[in-house]
Amino acid sequence: MKRIIIINLALWLLASCNQMQDIGDVALSPDWRFSPGNDLAWAQPGFDDSGWTTVSCSDTWENQGFEGLDGYGWYRQTITLPENFRKPVEKYGGLVISYDNADDSDALYFNGQIIAKTGDFPPEYVSAYGQKRRHVIPFEYINTEGPNTIAIQVYDGGGNGGIVTSQVIMKPLSPASKIAMTCDIVPQDWVFLGDAPKTINVTLSSQENSSSKCSVLMEVMTDKYEPTQTLQMPYKVKAQESLTKTFNLDLTRPGFYRCRLTPVINGFKGEPVQFNIGFEPEKIESPVDAQPDFTAFWEGTRAQLDQVPMNAKMTLLKEFSTGARDLYYVEMKSFGNETIGGYYATPRAKGKYPAIIVYMGYGSVAWMPHTDGEPGFATFVVSTRGQGIFMPGNKYGKWICYGIEDKDTYYYRGAFMDLVRAVDFVCSRPEIDNTKIAAEGGSQGGAFTMAACALDHRIAVAAPTIPFLSDYRDYFEIVQWPGSDIHEYMNNHPEAKWDDVFKVLSYFDIKNLAPWISCPVIMAAGLQDETCPPHTNFAGYNQITSEKEYRIYKDYGHNTPPEWQQVRMDFFKKHLNIQ
Repeated sequence: MKRIIIINLALWLLASCNQMQDIGDVALSPDWRFSPGNDLAWAQPGFDDSGWTTVSCSDTWENQGFEGLDGYGWYRQTITLPENFRKPVEKYGGLVISYDNADDSDALYFNGQIIAKTGDFPPEYVSAYGQKRRHVIPFEYINTEGPNTIAIQVYDGGGNGGIVTSQVIMKPLSPASKIAMTCDIVPQDWVFLGDAPKTINVTLSSQENSSSKCSVLMEVMTDKYEPTQTLQMPYKVKAQESLTKTFNLDLTRPGFYRCRLTPVINGFKGEPVQFNIGFEPEKIESPVDAQPDFTAFWEGTRAQLDQVPMNAKMTLLKEFSTGARDLYYVEMKSFGNETIGGYYATPRAKGKYPAIIVYMGYGSVAWMPHTDGEPGFATFVVSTRGQGIFMPGNKYGKWICYGIEDKDTYYYRGAFMDLVRAVDFVCSRPEIDNTKIAAEGGSQGGAFTMAACALDHRIAVAAPTIPFLSDYRDYFEIVQWPGSDIHEYMNNHPEAKWDDVFKVLSYFDIKNLAPWISCPVIMAAGLQDETCPPHTNFAGYNQITSEKEYRIYKDYGHNTPPEWQQVRMDFFKKHLNIQ
């Protein structure tokens, strides 16, 4: 499979000399003026934003005083080009602005001119969460001598929102924008197994009318950014032609690796392209660290849940029950007498049906199962305490931090019992065949799926995707969040100690629960996932001793392709003996 990457090489010339010099890039201030709402007048340079709030681009707007804000928000910043940017911007025709992510879709304006939109806004809303942004600002829109206004319009479809990036980067457009680079990696999923050759074929193509002398610098790091290999390969690309060279990878330790390919001309680096690869993921070692009373803790917790009457109440939603299934709003009591529930769709025709329990992601907005979806199945989309349909009354704040002082008070103790209570509900329904219960979910929902299978063996088959809440010590080293929320908690509680926090988290770590799973499991992972990295996915997966298989999607981050829906349904039907 080929991944084609068109690269604007970040190279520029200083007019004072003939030799190329590396100007580099500039990180804009993390502080932006911000306002909720939506008005296109806010894109204009002359707009007065002095009354707006100042927020950081490195965190969600919910964490900066705008809790519960879904919909539109605008960011504004005024910048002046560094003096050494001015001539290359004029010579090569523009400026590049890039940032890692926006939650969920956004549009960038420069001096009032719309440059690009990533994703889309209502009524044709399309999320582009997790997609890197890179925008070229044409020279005619740029004031090289004075102030320039950058305005970013963001739409959040639910949960957290905003620009969420470590930095917003600005650099001049390069003189070699017509150089293309393609990478050809032989394993279809970019994951190497066994003794097979570990190579990357890198092709440079010139669209210019003259030859180009250049090279490619390849750097390989572990997912914790530990350098493992550096190679540099020279190229001489003829006009309108291509040249391919092979990089041999030195991978000896199972795991996932970060590759960075950087084009170089005359010794100066251009803009890097980065992607992840894998090696022997099923041999990744993340040993369980369960406490001695781990089993007793969960057996006692489950016994307490069993003492709480479910008292389930179902309300038919007639206006949504228009297909082959009726849709109900459900509420019930769970651990600690807390209210949980969700949306339940069941076939209208009498009979015994298999059920799919769907567990939701962290902060996901509750959705209703389609009344014509999954023919022949009942579907229960579960909202745990304080999440989903109960977010408006959430009393837990940041769920990952709530009650972390003690395993008995930690949020996920009750939340994991909510997963079991959902199974209780499904099994209580007369139309359900209790021997044919499937579970699925993504992100937190993937973790919930694995926890539910570990804690309740009535689940017969499961399909977790990009699972969260696993291998915390490594997790916090690989990605910024959720460690950033725990770091914030630690800063606000100087009496807290990291060893104590990790001890509490060990009771809820998916890798410690995974050995209890007894049903068949199929897991999906996104190779480019920077929210729930595949390293942490496999920390739990590798502890499962029941029948299992996985799919790694090389081009995907914190999501899965449409084909996954059929893959997981085929797996369900196979193990539920459904034709």
